[in-house]
Amino acid sequence: MDLLELRADFLRPEEAVRAGALLRNVDLPVILTVRRVQEGGTFTGDERDRIQLISRIGSAGFAFLDLEEDCEAPGLEKQVHEAGTGIIRSFYDRDGVPRDLTQRMAALARGAQEIPKAAVTPRGARDLLRLLEAFEELGPTPKVLLGMGPYGFPTRVLAPKLGSLFCYSSPPDVSAAPGHLDPGTLDEIFRYHLIGKATEVFGVIGNPVMHSLSPRIHNAGFAAVGRDAVYLPFLVDDLAAFLEVADRLGIRGLSVTIPHKEGIIPALERPDQSVRAMGACNTARRRSDGKWEGTNTDGVGFLAPLREAFGGRLPQGLGATVIGAGGGSRAVVHALSTNGARVLVLNRTVQRAQQLARELGVKAAPLDQAGIREMGGGFNDLIVQATRVGMSPEAGEDPLPGYTFTGRETVYDLVYVPETTAFLSRALGAGCRVIRGSQMLLAQACEQFLFFTGHDFPGDAKQELLRIFSRYPA
Repeated sequence: MDLLELRADFLRPEEAVRAGALLRNVDLPVILTVRRVQEGGTFTGDERDRIQLISRIGSAGFAFLDLEEDCEAPGLEKQVHEAGTGIIRSFYDRDGVPRDLTQRMAALARGAQEIPKAAVTPRGARDLLRLLEAFEELGPTPKVLLGMGPYGFPTRVLAPKLGSLFCYSSPPDVSAAPGHLDPGTLDEIFRYHLIGKATEVFGVIGNPVMHSLSPRIHNAGFAAVGRDAVYLPFLVDDLAAFLEVADRLGIRGLSVTIPHKEGIIPALERPDQSVRAMGACNTARRRSDGKWEGTNTDGVGFLAPLREAFGGRLPQGLGATVIGAGGGSRAVVHALSTNGARVLVLNRTVQRAQQLARELGVKAAPLDQAGIREMGGGFNDLIVQATRVGMSPEAGEDPLPGYTFTGRETVYDLVYVPETTAFLSRALGAGCRVIRGSQMLLAQACEQFLFFTGHDFPGDAKQELLRIFSRYPA
């Protein structure tokens, strides 16, 4: 941590008047804030009472006093300036990103001693783009500009690169505002204090995506090879708008997950053979000419732990059922069928399963009792769960509730949060051998890391990640 913020509006009145005493017990600069209810705070008194409270404690030696855009208190401002305290002049928008953001930010500061601050709420990639445009238009002037919520998350991690003086964080398991991380996560996973103007940006795009473990993997890899780079999650609702965001940030490489694996293909200048064969792309990198090229590491990542489970190679004539017919399923079916397995695809919308089956030369059936009976015809040596069922908001649900495990199946769930889904838990209870999604995630991420950097993923970092993932709660 570099600074602390004291939210005196959360204190009882008798505590608030003695808030200045805190400064004797900390060795960091402290921002004093007494936030009104209408700005998301808890101070319920009238404005005169609030100004009197701030005046009473504001000269105690705080580094900054945070005042709102519409706060008019010339006497207070003169008092804190004479005490050597700076003023942060702020406004909040919890509904979106105002179209006049740049103009409001430019007009906020009332003199050289004030720092303008805005916390706004992007509602999609297009809003995030507008926020990044504001950074560029405001230039190098001192400021604090942050996006709240999941779409604004990148502006917090990238604050040093974008030109924001600082970002805000909260203690572990407590979020004082939407999008806050705890200081440990900022430094341990994202290496916040090493981020600068030259730091390269990589990330994972998807919807949902904030649960992703990929930042933990890739940032550990960057740290191990000493690369000035950071990898973070981008929630993406509009792929075209996000690609403009990627241009603004100079993003060097992207992992691509649900639902954008197929949609990103038209943006690729050069998809490789794996993308053409699978009809899906899970990895893209920017070439020196600024254009994107893509590959798919899902197949390689899927097969690596499966081969390990079978002693190094897949058995001849392996009968496999794949649940789902999306981009992830396509990679799995392609990997299995090209390695000699007989494959049955089950999907709720049977037409999608049939289309996938026709394209890859496998069988298809509906995800119902008829499909389960079809599995009994030699397609249940391996059962692969390749849908989002089991992860939030469908956590706890089972994608194949009508199937009774015998204990002889190998069961592979591509979902990795939670580490043990309801589906895997039921398979474990029947005595099945199971493969978790985190094993595939790490294997395919190592291939992505090589594609991004030209370096093999460091072995020590990989082993440490495996130990971390094995401790994740069921």
